[in-house]
Amino acid sequence: MAQISRKLTRKFLFQKLFVLGFSNVSDDNFFEFFYYDDKNLELDKDYFSEMQSIILDKEPIFITFIERYAPKFKIENMSLLYVLPVYIALAEMFFLKEEIPVKVSINEAVELAKIYSDDPVKKIVNGILNNVMNDYEKLVLELPSINPENSFSFFKK
Repeated sequence: MAQISRKLTRKFLFQKLFVLGFSNVSDDNFFEFFYYDDKNLELDKDYFSEMQSIILDKEPIFITFIERYAPKFKIENMSLLYVLPVYIALAEMFFLKEEIPVKVSINEAVELAKIYSDDPVKKIVNGILNNVMNDYEKLVLELPSINPENSFSFFKK
């Protein structure tokens, strides 16, 4: 019996979201073309589906956090490769039904940045998420009142 791999699922989530930044592809087509059948590892499809929905729905909030914690960067000029690890971590930290320790979400996001980007991206991701972690309790209380002013999206074409 194959073991469910959250790490593998995060990688495929990252890849699917990256593809969605350029074209609308269904989950079925994505899995058909990108997922190889590893007999030892299986994707956590419930996590994948929930996370994808959260990220697409809550992107304006995530952009608000990035703008707050990385004010030197204009979101419209950032690469999707830079923001996806942050989106994934923020979705886990604030909206995922399953509770994942904040430090685990941050470490996994930094790992994704290492895999799909370069060293400066890893530092940016780590910096943003560590600042979010430091303000976590305040942000949880503030979350219901956050009304994002941005209309930018990486996914709406």
